[in-house]
Amino acid sequence: MKTPIVSLLFAAASVASLPAAVTITVFNSTPNGLASGGPGSGTGALNTDLGSISSDRGMTETTYTVSGVDLTSEGGSASESFTFTVTYTATTDGTTAGTPQFNGFGNISVTGGNNNQVDGTETLTANIALASSTFSGLSLTGFTSASAGGVSFGETGTFTHSGGTANIVFGSTTPTVSGTTVTMAVNNPMNFEGFTANFSAVPEPSSASLLALGAFALLRRRRTA
Repeated sequence: MKTPIVSLLFAAASVASLPAAVTITVFNSTPNGLASGGPGSGTGALNTDLGSISSDRGMTETTYTVSGVDLTSEGGSASESFTFTVTYTATTDGTTAGTPQFNGFGNISVTGGNNNQVDGTETLTANIALASSTFSGLSLTGFTSASAGGVSFGETGTFTHSGGTANIVFGSTTPTVSGTTVTMAVNNPMNFEGFTANFSAVPEPSSASLLALGAFALLRRRRTA
């Protein structure tokens, strides 16, 4: 018969062997027109490393569905899906509510100002949220990078996020960020042209319970053998 300590160690090992979380990365970017290597139409800019996205409209949409996500390793099915939203708010003169604009290139900027870009008196904030999921163990981690467009040599700006402030400079316009909200403030006119976001899937409670029951049953069997 096993001692309580040995039994406890076996149970701990069983818990440790539960499936690891699956990370799903969604990438969305519309380079600022042909000059930046983009199509200039706001299309063909959205993808995910697991499953397929509902549309290729890139930044010009704010609600997206990822389908065909294989989460069998987490106790789900091979065709799970989830929907997330990205909403934008803007300010002018630092405090007054402004109007976000989806321009012809598929970027996001602020109506008015300098050629309908984000200028030095404006801010643009993006917020991401998980809207629905067929898999109960799915959660939003948040943004992992943000991208600025229309940045020329010597021009600068910042992305403020939950981890602090990330600098926007020519040649390095896609800094690492974190959290569900990111705000662009600039010293020179530019626009918001993309983001990367992560979602995490862990075993659903029912699946985890079944695994735990299986481990307990095996433990009981070994103790009585």
